[in-house]
Amino acid sequence: MNTVTVGELAELLNEMIPLQLAESWDNVGLMLGRRNRPVKRILLALDMTQEVVAQAIAKKADMLLTHHPAIFRKLSNVTDADWQQELLLQLAEHGIAVYSAHTNLDCVANGVNAVLSKRLRLQEDDVLDASNGLGRIGFLAEPQSLQSFAQQVKKMLNADYVTVGDAGKKVQRVAICGGAGSDLLELALAQGADTLVTGDVKYHEAQRAVFSGLNIIDAGHQPTELPVLDDLADRLSLRFSEVSWNIVVNVASESLLLKHI
Repeated sequence: MNTVTVGELAELLNEMIPLQLAESWDNVGLMLGRRNRPVKRILLALDMTQEVVAQAIAKKADMLLTHHPAIFRKLSNVTDADWQQELLLQLAEHGIAVYSAHTNLDCVANGVNAVLSKRLRLQEDDVLDASNGLGRIGFLAEPQSLQSFAQQVKKMLNADYVTVGDAGKKVQRVAICGGAGSDLLELALAQGADTLVTGDVKYHEAQRAVFSGLNIIDAGHQPTELPVLDDLADRLSLRFSEVSWNIVVNVASESLLLKHI
């Protein structure tokens, strides 16, 4: 088996999840690490949190691959006074590189939204926002009540809860966007959706949707994005096998940040 470096793995990830697909405001790619260090084990996670970093250290990972950027805003310093910078210091001290794929993973053909569409069993699905590849829209096999579909969404995504805005429509043509996608509600309406499934919905956004005739299901930011990790892990393992790279792929266990009490 070949010895694979951080730089070589980053190049493969750039090929699988092209950097040019990311939004202009985003920060994606290799965030931390020496490009010549060997990689034998990687850990996939949604976020760089203390919980995830502890797992990366315990599993002796050589790279942490996150969906949300480990570094998003420009850094003027890196000290232990900030919780995110403290985590970067811990990773650097253990020689663990960090790579992030954010909006490019959202809109790549087999990314966050494609996986979410499959998880929710949408049929004949297509891209919702053709300008940037975000979101999906498709059909359920049979029309359902909003209550019934919302319960299915909760179960399929292992969500602690879902929040529902009822526009009085049966559910069949469904638009989805993992993470925060309520800004796509006008597009969903324009393309004939009766329901939008996403996360991070604010009150006035929900009001605009419901009074415009669009059911809305807020299934949470994490639950709508977490499914992509297992899918990506499988695809990476297959790709590594194809190129004879002996790299172990693990998926972190991440607690839901927001819970019902």
